[in-house]
Amino acid sequence: MARKGLTEQARRDKREHMLDAAMRLFEADGNIDAVSFRNLARELGCSYATPYSYFKNKDALLVAMRARAFRWMQQAMLDAMPSSATPAARLDALSQAYVSAGVSQPHRYALMFFGIDQTAAARQSIELKAAKHDALDVCTQVIKTAQAAGTLPNTIDALTASHLFWAAAHGLVALQVSGQFVMGRTLDQIATLLIQTLRNGLEHPEAAALYAQAANA
Repeated sequence: MARKGLTEQARRDKREHMLDAAMRLFEADGNIDAVSFRNLARELGCSYATPYSYFKNKDALLVAMRARAFRWMQQAMLDAMPSSATPAARLDALSQAYVSAGVSQPHRYALMFFGIDQTAAARQSIELKAAKHDALDVCTQVIKTAQAAGTLPNTIDALTASHLFWAAAHGLVALQVSGQFVMGRTLDQIATLLIQTLRNGLEHPEAAALYAQAANA
């Protein structure tokens, strides 16, 4: 009798289980070379050929892992924002959550920014594109809500503003992880001040003119 195939849901669950194992291998020391199909099969206790049923090659596996990292960051920000908080408080909370998550799990955070976008697997991955979009969209939607409530002005469109916040938070994580806060200031001192400075910048009278100039350059 022919062996009955897995249901679509069972295949999705199996794929997620493999991604869990691949993330464990990588996060043990942040070494992407540790994520091989042979090591993955050993970790899962399955045949060497089994992972190929779910990922075409290692590039495809890495892209899926990277999407998983963006989803992790998205959830970390969402979990940090109480629905009852004001838009301004939610913006502060998600910024702090981003920095805290990146610093607490630097290997997983680094996976979000590995230079693998030029592979065919990365360019064609709807999964990765959606995960990137949805992670950034957490910030974009909070800013849109704040603008609609009048807490933040409409000086700069929400998507551009969210990129500015993302860039600032990324810089903080990178400096902390690389041990560069050694010049008389700490991460905690700078993080709150930086986010507040960005918020103030959006409200500055000259912000609209500067934004228009940059957009038309």
